[in-house]
Amino acid sequence: MMFSIIVPCYNAQEYLRKCIESIMIQTYKDFELIVIDDGSTDNTSSILEEYTKMYSNMKVYHFENSGVSLSRRRGITLSSGKYVIFVDSDDTINPNLLYELSKTINKYDFPDIIRYQTNLINDLPDKNHEKYNYRENCNKVFRGLDILKLWTQPEKKYAVFWLFAFKKNIFANILFATELRCYEDVALIPILIAISGKIVTIDFVGYNHTCNNNNSLTNIKTIEAERSRAIDFVEACKYAILNFCNLSNITFLDKTFFIEDYFRRIQEKYESLPENLKVELKDYFDF
Repeated sequence: MMFSIIVPCYNAQEYLRKCIESIMIQTYKDFELIVIDDGSTDNTSSILEEYTKMYSNMKVYHFENSGVSLSRRRGITLSSGKYVIFVDSDDTINPNLLYELSKTINKYDFPDIIRYQTNLINDLPDKNHEKYNYRENCNKVFRGLDILKLWTQPEKKYAVFWLFAFKKNIFANILFATELRCYEDVALIPILIAISGKIVTIDFVGYNHTCNNNNSLTNIKTIEAERSRAIDFVEACKYAILNFCNLSNITFLDKTFFIEDYFRRIQEKYESLPENLKVELKDYFDF
């Protein structure tokens, strides 16, 4: 099997049907859909049961609530495809995504990672609508460390799981950050990129990301949620810095570049906090 599409979900009844249907209308059919239900308490389970009766290539697994990071890890373990793709339950993918990826895989002889472009749904008008896109140097093969430096730009983001198709075997030597409930992508994706020998970006908009889901863990606005996210972000950055610096294929200049970039991210996160949290977490951010 070529692709495993992994969808972690928790109380996703509002968006889940659109997500599943966008996957099941793919023009390329050699794939499985693995849904990890992370202890949902709404109508999510019954919706999933309905769709599993319709599609033989859809598998659903139910667990107690433990966060999206563990759900993704479970999905990887349960997957059978050569490549894994992550789709958030409130997002959709475009019908030809797997077809375009299959062409790229054949043309470039199974690259480790393929990056595609994304469309932001209901993003605020004053935001950078291209922050997840990188359209330069498309359809060229890059070494992971080289493309990582090109992708690292102010006002741009690359460290999200849903931007990529990953060859499954590159996860074999990655130690997951088990204590994180969010921002595991910030911790792991630069490491996955850095250890990859062959990465290709395609100029195809394959993903549609919903920006206004107020139930999303990253959008909850309570002070408790913001505190928890801030702490997880710092821990994710610490994890990324430590593990990047321990890689065997990097130079002193690579380490310097990466550390400076992640300290910039930490400072930007701190500046975005409410004033009361800045005071409370100042020492934590000044590690």
